[in-house]
Amino acid sequence: MKELLIAFLLLIGFSTELALSQKIVRVGIMFPFKNQEGNVSPRAIDFYRGIVMATDSLRKDGTSFRIYTYNTANTSINTILNDTIIPHLDIIYGPDDKMMLKVISDFTSSRGTKVIDAFAPTCDVIQSNPNFYIVYAPEHIVANDAANLFDVHFADVKKNVIIVDTKKVAHPFVAAVKNVSKKVRFLQTGFTQNQLASRLSKNKTNLLILSSADKESAVDIMEQIAFYKKNNPEYDIRLIGYPEWSEYSAFLADKMHFLDTYVYTSYYNNPLAQRNKDFQKAYKQLFNKDMDATRPVMALFGFDCGYFMLKALARYGRDYAGQDVYAAPLQNAFQFKTFGNSGGMMNHFVQFVHYTTDNKIELIKLK
Repeated sequence: MKELLIAFLLLIGFSTELALSQKIVRVGIMFPFKNQEGNVSPRAIDFYRGIVMATDSLRKDGTSFRIYTYNTANTSINTILNDTIIPHLDIIYGPDDKMMLKVISDFTSSRGTKVIDAFAPTCDVIQSNPNFYIVYAPEHIVANDAANLFDVHFADVKKNVIIVDTKKVAHPFVAAVKNVSKKVRFLQTGFTQNQLASRLSKNKTNLLILSSADKESAVDIMEQIAFYKKNNPEYDIRLIGYPEWSEYSAFLADKMHFLDTYVYTSYYNNPLAQRNKDFQKAYKQLFNKDMDATRPVMALFGFDCGYFMLKALARYGRDYAGQDVYAAPLQNAFQFKTFGNSGGMMNHFVQFVHYTTDNKIELIKLK
């Protein structure tokens, strides 16, 4: 299997069947794998490799997969559409270009082909094609989903919600939290310890939210809040953070744990989890290199996205329309909901990554 998988990566524009059985799912992958200068896209290659590894796991259940790749970096969309296999594809991942996505979506919509928008959220397309799937929802939708999670998770808590105004452009999450909160108090950046004390409550859980997600504000305000909490341990103080904060966690982890921080995000890679370790090891054995350490990790993203959607197609065929599919994620989970009355499907999954005060990581999601 190792030699077979490595051989896949040496070619652009090929098809192959990964197992022999009567049930076949035909998969199209359209990304800029290699440009005219010969430069290879690590992001596209890793995403593709993740899908290949997903099909290898799924074929054990008796489904065969034929993968067809198309290099959108130096091939016109019309040339791709002239391939006679296109109308027979069950699912297409990509392209990452909005114009190409619309053309592909229009061409395949009447055929029931699932089109997966993994990188370029295209809401104008999803409105008219029920078979169009957006994996990463736009920021304002994620913020609304996160505010709903915030409301549900802290529903039974006597809470004191405090928005810290950082004097920067307000994140959509702030408005979403205001909409679900009965009462919100405010604090201006540069606050004194006395000003902070005037906003806090001894008898409630104090939930502090910065109005922006930038690193500079996070570092400065965490320092001020941590200083107060250290000198006033009787206060229940918790911090609510943004997806970007995961990028700062390497050097802010101690503060985030001390402040009992909840970071909302639509994906999370725990490199210490055994399944993730096993995947990383298998990836290196197959491809003789480590996965690129991007955010998100593209190989994990490709695997999760491939495993979930291909398992759904293996079970429901082209009739799949968001039914529940069990797929334990390595990094990306999926909760698809219909966009509008008759549009496509958008992923609404969001979770809290909870940095607990006993230096553990807890994942919290809606049940």
